[in-house]
Amino acid sequence: MVNVAEIADVLSAHPGVSRAEVAVVRHDGRDVTVAAVELTEYLSGPVLRNHVHRQLGEDCGLNGVFVVDQVPMVDGAVDAKQLAAAVADGRCTLFEDPRDDVERRVAEIWSAQMDVRPVGATDDFLELGGDSLSALGIIAALEAEFDRPLDVYEFMSASNVRRLAEVLR
Repeated sequence: MVNVAEIADVLSAHPGVSRAEVAVVRHDGRDVTVAAVELTEYLSGPVLRNHVHRQLGEDCGLNGVFVVDQVPMVDGAVDAKQLAAAVADGRCTLFEDPRDDVERRVAEIWSAQMDVRPVGATDDFLELGGDSLSALGIIAALEAEFDRPLDVYEFMSASNVRRLAEVLR
């Protein structure tokens, strides 16, 4: 596992990031690594998380990226309590592996169609950079895989792998 300073360095080196700080916080009884980033251009947390995973490996330990106007600091370090609160209330979504075969198949299709790796079960389609062309490709692939029609409204309403898997079950 990579240390938090290396994760912060990779994020800080991204041209769309002006500042990045990383901390380990407790969530649901486990330690999770979360970055707080200030941006110079619009980027989503999942896109930045995947950037770090490409640079340092998927096992680097980064679980989530919280996009902020200003990195919360206390006593010269990132305010871990504020990062933990952002995770707890859903402002910072953590990467979650697919939990069953349907979610895995849906995530694999999203990954292949969008050329994004990895795709988590709760990653939002639009935050991953999804657009109308990739939506149509994913819908066609899902219809073929699951032998079931799927309209654009169902797809966009689901918005993430887990909810889409529920629709397809």
